[in-house]
Amino acid sequence: MRAKELRQLVTTLARQGAPVEPRCPHAGECGGCAFQDRTYSDQVAAKATALSRVFAAAGITLPDGPEVAVVPSPDPFAYRTRMDYVATKGRFGLRARGKFNYIIELTTCHLIPPSAFAVAHLLWRTAQELGLPDYNVRTHEGFLRYLVVRRSPNESLLLAAVTAAGPYEAAMEHLATTALAQPGVASFYWLLNDSLTDLSFGTPVRHWGAELLAMGNAPDQLVIGPNTFFQNNIHLLDQLCDAVLAATTATGRPERVADLYGGVGTLALRLAPHVGAVDCVEAVAESAALAERNAVAAGASNLRAIAHDVLPFLRTQAPAAYPVVVADPPRTGLGPDVCAELLRLAPDRIVYVSCNPLTQSEDLHNLLSTYRLTALCGYDMFPHTPHVETLAILERQGCS
Repeated sequence: MRAKELRQLVTTLARQGAPVEPRCPHAGECGGCAFQDRTYSDQVAAKATALSRVFAAAGITLPDGPEVAVVPSPDPFAYRTRMDYVATKGRFGLRARGKFNYIIELTTCHLIPPSAFAVAHLLWRTAQELGLPDYNVRTHEGFLRYLVVRRSPNESLLLAAVTAAGPYEAAMEHLATTALAQPGVASFYWLLNDSLTDLSFGTPVRHWGAELLAMGNAPDQLVIGPNTFFQNNIHLLDQLCDAVLAATTATGRPERVADLYGGVGTLALRLAPHVGAVDCVEAVAESAALAERNAVAAGASNLRAIAHDVLPFLRTQAPAAYPVVVADPPRTGLGPDVCAELLRLAPDRIVYVSCNPLTQSEDLHNLLSTYRLTALCGYDMFPHTPHVETLAILERQGCS
């Protein structure tokens, strides 16, 4: 099965669910909300069925019966910590489902709080008034590509305008002033993406207000920047982190833990008070630096942030260096080389968070020669979409 086929399977199953009146008139056609016009319980059931078929087709025996359980989001609305709104051809909104070049023009969006969307929409209207031309993805002309909203649990906002190059310094100053005058806005970034690649990330040109956005409260507070990866469901993140912690400490307090693809230290900071030491390994230097900063702010002296690619890092480690390995890789998964290193290092337990069950099933095939799958659970981090997160727990055969 390919990624497109999995998305189509979830879509087909979800659309068999009971219809409901959606909050957004564009539900079903907008790429942000494919299933908002179906009951949320039916969406979750569709993802459970799809996951079960994926792992069964891969020949993986599930530890708790034939169907994978999926933990629902406590609230399927206003859940996102990040939204990237497109500005093009006089339209502001999200791409149509399956139509990259067509933009659904939005005047409201329920994936973030209405007040947060209202600020983003105000900034786009202000940009229009200031004469900032929208970017055309076909002709590669124009300036303003995206308006990005990053939102914290206490509803503070970091906003970013992603642009092409252009002589608009005075207008951007005005746009920043407008942004910071809105309730809850902590900072505004100007990010430059002058390539032909359509990305909602960019090199910081300048920022106004706070440099970073605080996610959560002390002692677990993290700070992120405009380009930082962070889990995108504000309602379900704590449950996922707690499950990772429970799996990591299931047999007691491990002496050392490796947190691979650790980002800004989201999981590592949750683990640090409960383990001897945790190494947070992250290839993106900016995120690794923020992980170190977050560890210092939290007083987590047993957390070491390591700016390094995962594979070469693992190759320098001795067998049995880590009793427990936690991994949260990108959509490409661990891959055969990292799996081979994990088999060589032979941790007692692997706690594997995945945003792509297809690559995770391939990785499990590689690991199950030495490990047994003791738990597999889905987490609906992206309600109203075909995407689903999974948590797999593996125990080395022969370990009690």
